[in-house]
Amino acid sequence: MIDVEALARLQEASFARAERGLRSSWPRESGMNADELRSFLDAHRYCVLATATSQHHPVARPVAFTVIGASFWFATVAGGRLRNLERTPWASIVVADGDAGEHRAVAADGTATITAHPSEELLAVWEARHGSRAEWAAAWFEIRPTRLMSYSARNTA
Repeated sequence: MIDVEALARLQEASFARAERGLRSSWPRESGMNADELRSFLDAHRYCVLATATSQHHPVARPVAFTVIGASFWFATVAGGRLRNLERTPWASIVVADGDAGEHRAVAADGTATITAHPSEELLAVWEARHGSRAEWAAAWFEIRPTRLMSYSARNTA
């Protein structure tokens, strides 16, 4: 389901246009290749999702996700997260694990599209990944990243 080649192309473009400070903390040679990206995203069910409140304050919370194609998908209740995305349809995502010399992460930023009626494909993929179809969800949203970067401390040796 993951279009890892599209994510890898996006990552290459993101590294190429990254500013100097970002390139120094997320060097290209530390990035994950396509197979590593697929394995890493497949292995993680949760990420930290950041949105902005009406006062432009960041709010970051752990949430379940799935990837279809080159998009991250989320189920949500009718609450602050949904209101934040309705007002400002942009979010950042971080999937991370490990610590010290063994940490890895994928960070993505992009536009959010909200839908009240998820596709059958999304529901099936979500159920296979998370064990239910999230009938509790008031809405679903897709983050289509415009920037994606990864880091693996294992790739720096």
